[in-house]
Amino acid sequence: MLVKIIVLSMIIERIWEHIQQLLGDNFNHRLKIIGSALISIAVALALQLDLLFALEVMPAATYPGYVLTGLVLGLGSNVLHDIIDLVKGYSKNV
Repeated sequence: MLVKIIVLSMIIERIWEHIQQLLGDNFNHRLKIIGSALISIAVALALQLDLLFALEVMPAATYPGYVLTGLVLGLGSNVLHDIIDLVKGYSKNV
């Protein structure tokens, strides 16, 4: 599931960039963040992707986990990689 989340993060990032190009430069920063978050949350819910479950932080996938995963997906692939590295580093130290 973790690989799917990473790949989808990259795909959503590219799709959102193309949508912004189609609609023009009339977006402010806040609208860009909201649009990216809505698309990402919808994808995470539709595909039932839970980052916390994939990283073995939670014992089962949950709707709050799906929403959180969507928000993380909306931040982009670089941020997702940073979060995964932090969690893996923390779990090695515990």
